[in-house]
Amino acid sequence: MKKNKQKIEIRPPKISDLNSLLSMINSLVEERAMITVQSRVNIKEEREYLKKIVKDKNAIYLFLIINGEVMGSARIAKKENVKNHVGELGISIRKEARGLGLGKKLFKKVLEDGTKKFKLKIVTLDVFGNNKIAQNLYKKMGFKKIGTIKNGAKYYEKYENDILMAKYLN
Repeated sequence: MKKNKQKIEIRPPKISDLNSLLSMINSLVEERAMITVQSRVNIKEEREYLKKIVKDKNAIYLFLIINGEVMGSARIAKKENVKNHVGELGISIRKEARGLGLGKKLFKKVLEDGTKKFKLKIVTLDVFGNNKIAQNLYKKMGFKKIGTIKNGAKYYEKYENDILMAKYLN
């Protein structure tokens, strides 16, 4: 997918994104992307998920939309109680939209919006130990590895290390 001549936007999700979001998540499952969802999702499950995230007041969700199709999603969720100064970040990008710098833009925007809205001091994320591409992106975005949970994540019947990363803000 070429970046030029594309209509690209980063915006909050809408209920009307349902079919496109379902297509995105299932394409990530089919390619065995390193995400937490590892089996195909049906429309009913995705509708419930989408309804939930549209209403969620303790998280910011943003979609990367290219020519009207959901090609990426990111969220930053505020933790609660004594950890309400900490946010947890997650991001996924469809294969066709990778390598264009759009994931980085989505990442920056969700980080900026989340830290501003929730007045966060720390943002954390988890990444599969074998996902070196994502780890390198996170390092470029100012995250530092703070720990490893040996065999802390299951990736298609195989245990992988769960790498914990954090970014400390002002």
